[in-house]
Amino acid sequence: MQLQTELNPAQALICSRSNIRRAYADFDDTEISGIYLRDDNCVVVRCDGSEQAYERTLIKTAFQQYTHRLKDFFSYLGPNYRGPSVWHNNAYVMFKGWNYSHALGHLTSNAKLQQHWADKFIHLSDPNKVIALLQNDQTDLGHLVAPDGLRAPNRPIDMDADLVEDQAESKVPEPFCSCGSFQRQLNNLDLFRQEIEGFKPWCIHLTWFHKYRELLCKRTEVRNALPSGTPDKCVAWWYAPPQDHISDGKFVLLHTKSGAQAPLTHWRTYKPTEVFNQGHAWDLFFNMMEAGYVPFPGTALSQLQSAIKKK
Repeated sequence: MQLQTELNPAQALICSRSNIRRAYADFDDTEISGIYLRDDNCVVVRCDGSEQAYERTLIKTAFQQYTHRLKDFFSYLGPNYRGPSVWHNNAYVMFKGWNYSHALGHLTSNAKLQQHWADKFIHLSDPNKVIALLQNDQTDLGHLVAPDGLRAPNRPIDMDADLVEDQAESKVPEPFCSCGSFQRQLNNLDLFRQEIEGFKPWCIHLTWFHKYRELLCKRTEVRNALPSGTPDKCVAWWYAPPQDHISDGKFVLLHTKSGAQAPLTHWRTYKPTEVFNQGHAWDLFFNMMEAGYVPFPGTALSQLQSAIKKK
């Protein structure tokens, strides 16, 4: 006899309609009365009483691929292309890219609040207060992330006490994010590990952070390889957000071999016959650095402003 069981919290997050659809492109997510587990399958019960079985292994893979996916470069930049800001306890404040969501994104209340708070979070030492400010329904500014794990606040040193290692401090810190997806995984960790061997909580914010850190390291590596430290091969980039929430933005690059301060006449448009958007940014950045070019935001190079207005 086959045993049909209801889903626990971890199974419900893994075997959701969205994840079944990601694993099976032809999956119809309408007219569903229930989702259950039977042996190694996820069973979808339709409103008419019919059933369809889907292999759980494929759904688990789809779930992990989705939580590890990489979003575009502008998804988590703060005002003025600001990356994650150092906070306390080995953590960072990571903004949502409200400024770049559409052409008027910089005028939204979310973007204006980011501009107001960007340099103030460092003055708060309580993570709960920071998270509350970042993630409440009125602000939705971003998240508190710690890709190398949160560390406990430093304690006063008692010079008269015996030196005893704190067992909690000796543990290897685990990555952390305050977002809902990561927290749901963390709060049901034992159940997730019953479903996926060696499971560790993860989210799109941690994936993006690691990619952004990789980009900064690569940029430093390219500059350090230069004899003078001043690059001749440079790329200036601009991004124009989309006019609405459906279309793509426009990503434009100019390149030169005469240094970042070269006059406009020494710069050329990169692949002028092609159109680039936010989805191309990561690959373009790494490709240019692989070729020895150092990227600069075009807004920082005043001699190029007249050119970009014509693009």
